[in-house]
Amino acid sequence: MIRSVTAPAQRREFARRIAGKPYFAAVLGTRCALFGPHPASGWRFYLLPGEAVLALRGGTATLCGRLPEGEAGAEAREELEGFLRFLAVERLVAEAPPDLPGWAADSPLLLRELPRGRTLPLPPAPPLELRLDLHPPMQPVSRLVFPQDRAEREQFYSQACTALAHGFGVCRTLWAGERPVCTVGCYEQSGGEAYLSAGVTAPDWRGRGLASWLIVGLADDLAAARTVRFACAPALGPFYDRLGFAEAGALLQFTRK
Repeated sequence: MIRSVTAPAQRREFARRIAGKPYFAAVLGTRCALFGPHPASGWRFYLLPGEAVLALRGGTATLCGRLPEGEAGAEAREELEGFLRFLAVERLVAEAPPDLPGWAADSPLLLRELPRGRTLPLPPAPPLELRLDLHPPMQPVSRLVFPQDRAEREQFYSQACTALAHGFGVCRTLWAGERPVCTVGCYEQSGGEAYLSAGVTAPDWRGRGLASWLIVGLADDLAAARTVRFACAPALGPFYDRLGFAEAGALLQFTRK
């Protein structure tokens, strides 16, 4: 049976099931801790049969852990497929193939990491005309990250501000005058992992090494206490390999047929 995570004991069980799992422990753990007690956030969290969990917002769901084997597993998959269809979920991110009918594999996201205690060589510094801000206002940062999609921008702004206010994150931004031109942040953390995201450079400033410098600098600082991880499209894998980040698996993606 699929059970909604609403009580403190259920949130503890949710955290236990994702503990130690790259990406999921930091990202789902932070989101459940911050937004689980607040249904108005739009986030929903569920305990599935076996050791699996599900997080859902809008048309995207994230599945971590495995469903049971055998007859119990078949029943759990049938229930999950009906549940996802009822909620109009069109995209699924998963730790392992979910073996659900009606879903097609999409291109995976690659995970890269910097293990705790290690550092990478810092790329050349940005031009002197740019200013580094360690505590930037998040409205202009949100416009840089999502310049076109207002709904995505507002969601990012809300989640980032909540994470920063509760001590889960940090954001670094380079400014050209009064305009942010490059940013990267960490808005999800667990006891052993810091997850980087929202690394964006303004189109007219790309190709100058700003993101390389900003990402490596933040990763080096965070790796003093936690392993740093992030996800990237396969096309960007070689770029992060050249910076020195190590391979750390992949996130599987599926779309409804």
